[in-house]
Amino acid sequence: MRKRCWMLFMGIGILNLAFAQDSATPFIYKFQPDQQETYNVIIDITGNLPIPGGGGGAAGNIKLNTGMFLKVAKMNEDKSAVITTGLNALSGELSGAPLPISLEMARSYIPDTNATVTTQGELKDLKGGGQLPMGINLPGFDPRNLATLLIPTQMPDKKMEKGVSWTFMQKFGEGKDALKIEIKAVCEGMETVDGVELMKITQTFDHPIEVYQDAFLQPTDDRSKAARSLKGTLTGSGKLWFHPEKGLLEKATMAAQIKQVSEPIKTDGSEIKEYEREITEASSTILIQRSTDKKESDSRKEEK
Repeated sequence: MRKRCWMLFMGIGILNLAFAQDSATPFIYKFQPDQQETYNVIIDITGNLPIPGGGGGAAGNIKLNTGMFLKVAKMNEDKSAVITTGLNALSGELSGAPLPISLEMARSYIPDTNATVTTQGELKDLKGGGQLPMGINLPGFDPRNLATLLIPTQMPDKKMEKGVSWTFMQKFGEGKDALKIEIKAVCEGMETVDGVELMKITQTFDHPIEVYQDAFLQPTDDRSKAARSLKGTLTGSGKLWFHPEKGLLEKATMAAQIKQVSEPIKTDGSEIKEYEREITEASSTILIQRSTDKKESDSRKEEK
């Protein structure tokens, strides 16, 4: 009898394992006409921020509590979508003091922008050239690229099972000067978060920085016109949870560190003075949480 029970349980286990393996499918982003999602996003940056002419910037901490939206403006025949992203709420602190910036002012620096996203999460038609207040420049972030926060992962065209790994290239901005970062990703399997089964993915990147700038601090490929060089590293990691059925990012925690040195290029052989050198060291964390409407929240409570 015991032997039969053992064989029965083994059989059920094998069937469940086979079902789990067969049910694993590629993850795809899913969009519908006029769909709108909102996210609570907390950005925390500590270090000396790279302000041009600021001798490396001002040391301190900036914390932003933001609301971001993702709206489907148009659906294409291949199920890709033209999406609009932007801010709908903002408050912040600068080294513990309230940040004197309104939502309207912030939206003048971080305007609503459009991008096209495929079902695998490839972003196209991104805009670039945005600038934050006081000329702050954060490598890896363009204020016209909020879509890269809400669509942070390009998915592979293969079954998403625990242990599956892949790399993808994320582009920030547009044109030949757009920053491109190779990101390594690993599927960590399914995980229950707030009573919901989500797919967990971890990501890492380690990106060398080497940029040459002209006298107006604009990137240039012509070394003969370069007035300054900027070299350093940008590293980061993240944990992301995706809703397989909804085809959306549900939650994410990201961290990044940057260390870079900007200094003049002297052709006369003279020594670079310390005050001419700008050193930037900063770290940042980003917490993202998709907001749920009342109907979805009530449904989760009933499931519990």
